[in-house]
Amino acid sequence: MSGAVHILNVGAGDTTLSFDPKNPKECERAAGIVTDMIRRGYALLVEVGTKGGKPIFQRAEAFDPKTHEYIIAGGPDETITIGEEETPEKPRKPRKKKQQRLAAGKHGAVSVGRTAGG
Repeated sequence: MSGAVHILNVGAGDTTLSFDPKNPKECERAAGIVTDMIRRGYALLVEVGTKGGKPIFQRAEAFDPKTHEYIIAGGPDETITIGEEETPEKPRKPRKKKQQRLAAGKHGAVSVGRTAGG
């Protein structure tokens, strides 16, 4: 799945976009489509690793068409701890999310087309 985006679509059939560095025209076409998909709110899930032999995916929040990189908020090591006791707290300042940039040519991704149903 490395370097490809698989768009699952029941109505029009599945589509695969490639970020093959040997085919720059296809890379530019794929970058334009991925940028547009994220802008329109499609969920684009990027494979960031494996755990127990199963792939781990994180949602891409943006795409840099110049460098062909997915921008993912937070990292795979980021965890959320829930306290045992809920106590009212003062409002906190929003914290800046860590961003991770992943090369589209090295990481596979999956998305679902709008006409896929569900």
